Amino acid sequence: MTEKSNEVYRIGDLANLMGLSRDTLRYYEKRGILPSKKGENGYRYYTDPDICRMVSILYQRKMDFCLDDIENLWAKGASIDALAQMMDNRLKEEEKEIRRHQQTIARLRMSRNDCENIQNHLNQVILKDCPAARIVVPRADFQGSISLWFQYAQTYPGLDMMYLYDEYTWNQDGNEIRLDYKNTQLLLHENLTDVVDYDFEDQSSPVLQPSLCVSTLCCSESRTPTADMILPMIEWAIHQGLMTSKQLYCTFTMQGLESGQQIYYLQLYLPVF
Repeated sequence: MTEKSNEVYRIGDLANLMGLSRDTLRYYEKRGILPSKKGENGYRYYTDPDICRMVSILYQRKMDFCLDDIENLWAKGASIDALAQMMDNRLKEEEKEIRRHQQTIARLRMSRNDCENIQNHLNQVILKDCPAARIVVPRADFQGSISLWFQYAQTYPGLDMMYLYDEYTWNQDGNEIRLDYKNTQLLLHENLTDVVDYDFEDQSSPVLQPSLCVSTLCCSESRTPTADMILPMIEWAIHQGLMTSKQLYCTFTMQGLESGQQIYYLQLYLPVF
């Protein structure tokens, strides 16, 4: 080893320098990605150009190039056009992965907010705005709404964050309340539209505007609200001097198990005038 340009490295030297195992370097050699030479003593050795090649190979691995692509570049001599195409493919893959991460974060934040809402407001009656939302499906029946949810969720990534918004009318006779189901809408909170792969403008999805409501959050064994859940809301509104609509809206924010029984956390809304 005299001049720097003529410096040679044994496989152990290169492994330590690059932070790779000897087996990895041998595998690269086997695939034609990294050449090596053999001295008179039979030991592998590498030169400065080999070191420079490994710098590029490691950088390409950092960009998550697969070994087949790296082999095409270094063993088979792919053109610069082929390299550019590989870059384009990797960019598309990474952009899709970023999108998936954005959607996962949105799901986590939404569900964390639901947990906090349950922790702070379960069985309380409060004044609350129903959130602004995009109406993806304006009208469905009770059973069909679940099938539609699955269809849209499978077709459009991120649209699994939609929720079912059941509408009822209610009438009171003394202390007895009768609930009549009308229809179900499939909604997505307006603040989630940017992380969902669905063209809301092209689909002409109308916006459900926020409106002030008497609201409560209940734990139920059924997705369907009961009269016992509505009565405290009506009585609270009367006590506050509020007039409520005859429409009741219900959505379940989360599901879970309690004492081995599946339960729904129902958020109920009574719009006020």
